[in-house]
Amino acid sequence: MRRSVGVDLAVNARTTAVSEVRWGGEGNGNGAVVGVPVTGCRDEYLLDLLSGLGDGEGAGIDCPFGWPIAFAEAVAAHAGHRPWPGRDDREEHYRDMRLRLTDRITDAALRPLTGRGPLSVSMDKLGATAARWAHLAHHLAERGHPVDRTGAGRVVEVYPAGSRAVWGLAGSRSVGALMGVMPWLRFEPGARAAYEGNEHAFDALIAALTARCAVLGLTSRPGGAEEERAAAVEGWIHLPAVDAPVGLAPGRA
Repeated sequence: MRRSVGVDLAVNARTTAVSEVRWGGEGNGNGAVVGVPVTGCRDEYLLDLLSGLGDGEGAGIDCPFGWPIAFAEAVAAHAGHRPWPGRDDREEHYRDMRLRLTDRITDAALRPLTGRGPLSVSMDKLGATAARWAHLAHHLAERGHPVDRTGAGRVVEVYPAGSRAVWGLAGSRSVGALMGVMPWLRFEPGARAAYEGNEHAFDALIAALTARCAVLGLTSRPGGAEEERAAAVEGWIHLPAVDAPVGLAPGRA
């Protein structure tokens, strides 16, 4: 049996949720069993959970893993009383400060489906959540579990709203709609109602399913040297393939 874990990270523990899906194992054949979500997740719980991932297991974190390189360089320049970069083309520089490379690529993929793309981690309140993740990533590294921001390790950056859009579930957090795409999912007693009643828990479930896609090579990855370099600093959103549910299905995953 292997697990995939999803974390809907928020600034506060109160609105941070975790979902765990168990794949295969005695008692459920090759199926996928969704556990009851955990809410109100504090840092120590998350650190223990992510540190305990084993071979073939993965976690999807709904949070940017870094800030735009141009933003970090501009803040460093300002802090050091050095000239502000991007003075010759302020509009282009502002764009590069606002969105990471992965955000721009994801925006191009999702805008035709949803009419919008990811939020800015540098110029939106999302930055506060990213700061919590940076704190967690630091302590994971101290425990001997450094996180590769490109997603090459066991922990990947995910975007549940994007995963839902790819799977035709844009705007929906309905377990029934999800079961229409993945009818082979099974829920522990009480789990389905818990996901139906909590949007953070539902997004954590989508994050867990996307994490499993990443383990199986069914997500978008950096392609080429430029994307690899940027992802190593800024992070990389792992969007699942449109047909990923087929690859996750019992007997194939």
